[in-house]
Amino acid sequence: MYLIGYDIGSSTIKAALLDAESNETVGLVQYPDREMDMISRQSGWAEQQPEVWWQDFMLATRRLLQQTGVKSQDIASIGISYQMHSLVLVDRDHHILRPSIIWCDSRGVEIGRKAFAEMGKERCLDHLLNSPGNFTASKLKWVKDNEPEIYSKTYKFLLPGDYIALMLTGELKTTISGLSEGVFWDFKEKRISSELLEYYGIDRDMIPDLTPTFGVQGVVTKQAAELTGLKKGTPVTYRAGDQPTNALALNVMRPNEIAATSGTSGVVYGVVDRPISDPRSRVNAFAHVNYEDNFDRIGVLLCLNGAGIQYSWMKHQIARSDRNYSDMERMVSTVPVGCDGLCILPFGNGAERMLENQSINSHIFNIQFNRHNRAHLFRAALEGVAFSFVKGINILKELGLNVDVMRVGNDNMFQSEVFSSTIATILDCHIEVVETTGAIGAARASGVATGVYSSLDEALKGINPTMVHEPKFNRALCQQAYNYWESALERALMQNPRKGESSENLKNQLLEMESLITERSKELTTLHLQLQKKDDFLLEIKNDIRELKASSSDGERQYEKILRKIEGHLSSEARWESFKKHFELVHSDFFKKLKADYPQLSTSEIKLSALLKMKLSTKDIAHQLNLSVRGVETRRYRLRKKLELNSDIGLEEFLDQI
Repeated sequence: MYLIGYDIGSSTIKAALLDAESNETVGLVQYPDREMDMISRQSGWAEQQPEVWWQDFMLATRRLLQQTGVKSQDIASIGISYQMHSLVLVDRDHHILRPSIIWCDSRGVEIGRKAFAEMGKERCLDHLLNSPGNFTASKLKWVKDNEPEIYSKTYKFLLPGDYIALMLTGELKTTISGLSEGVFWDFKEKRISSELLEYYGIDRDMIPDLTPTFGVQGVVTKQAAELTGLKKGTPVTYRAGDQPTNALALNVMRPNEIAATSGTSGVVYGVVDRPISDPRSRVNAFAHVNYEDNFDRIGVLLCLNGAGIQYSWMKHQIARSDRNYSDMERMVSTVPVGCDGLCILPFGNGAERMLENQSINSHIFNIQFNRHNRAHLFRAALEGVAFSFVKGINILKELGLNVDVMRVGNDNMFQSEVFSSTIATILDCHIEVVETTGAIGAARASGVATGVYSSLDEALKGINPTMVHEPKFNRALCQQAYNYWESALERALMQNPRKGESSENLKNQLLEMESLITERSKELTTLHLQLQKKDDFLLEIKNDIRELKASSSDGERQYEKILRKIEGHLSSEARWESFKKHFELVHSDFFKKLKADYPQLSTSEIKLSALLKMKLSTKDIAHQLNLSVRGVETRRYRLRKKLELNSDIGLEEFLDQI
């Protein structure tokens, strides 16, 4: 007996076949082999043809049956996972009325923002757990306002999984979990939100009948059987969004368990046992697959539109045509943490909820044509997505979720050791990689309603990690690179203010950013002082031992051994190199520019220039360079001479411009 599961993504259709007795996956295919196209008729728009999903679904099914040799009559049930938040419109004859407005389309942002304000933020968060935002309800409202002729022909609106189930069974149905992801579900009243429908002017009859997430939702029709190769009468027994299903596949079903994925988009999905909301709508809460009227299981979802799609763009546009992701990973491993100052923001795929629905597009900061190459771009792209995950997970922590362990699948960016280890290092957590996919999870889930499994726990039994990513890199360097990335993000946000944002707010944000940079500089100064203090201490011990040696000839060999050991810790050159590495994370390429413009400067003068740029006092500089205050003043004078500065230009002011 077998179970079949599907994942209806925006990139490809995946199909998995599971042997119910052994609980082993016997086949996994996808179609098409290349990523599906998106239609973008205007900036910020993203659409796909539902008919193409169905065609690819049929071809994926036939490929899977042919590949495995399994007979369709041996398949007990069907499960469906699908891309969330998309809008499909059909007429009374079940014909598609327009392309689907998919998850990463941004056209509903302003509609949802206005609804959030006018319906009342507190009421929305209390009942819907979210702002109406850019979700399915707001996309439907956009069609109502902008395409009234299409809206007037609409019989039902569907989610992608509802549409595929319709094509298989002829039944127009949806689920509570699906309605919640469209922000149609009232969690407080435990019903469809009549308030939202009334505000948007949407007819209640447009909502399909409800069916359980786990349950017989219809059976394969004769026509669908002929098209797909499935057996007529095979029941469809599970449907849910891709992220709840991915969490199910990873056995993330209980409070404080965390799942993550980074396909076209990046997602972190945590489960809680109570309604929860973010007042700033940076993360969103929906009904988890095991949510029931008297059993709260809420999935808190952090979504990053720009994730795998950015790395895919790098592969197709930057990498040579014969390079694959494994080749790119090998190149990435040759570049140090922080990419020698190169920094990329991955937010180039529509409005980002984590950024409060702002569309800032992708940015590349600090690229140098004589220093950075493809490998730097690849690593900066990976780090940019990893840092986005870190920022988002910190939001989940603010809401009270623990993130000691994350579980991820094996078919996305988490296959990259650099990507996974960067996240694990900064968050000091473990990332467990499980051999599963959303399609496999849908197949397992489908077996519950048909009695193949006695319970969901039995269906998910035996899910164990095959690999664990742990903190690997230098955490201080990762944190410094993350801080620089975060400051770059703040600059980009400042350049793209939200509509209606006051200049006073922008001024306050700028002051906060300047304060952050000042704080990072203080951290750098503290680090240097700590290194100096350590060396001063070791020097003191060294002198004490020399005195001890002079006063006694006993143990002379042992004394020399200790002295050599301490001498090894007193490498001023090593200390200076460590300082330079940290300094350039705050003041990118300062040393390179200074040396290029003034090659006559000595190492001691370059050190003095760096300490002056850090705004250290003359007394502190004297301590750092082991000079008297007068000695520092003398070196300042000589430095001015070599830099050929006029008397009306301050030395610190000049160095600030480098």
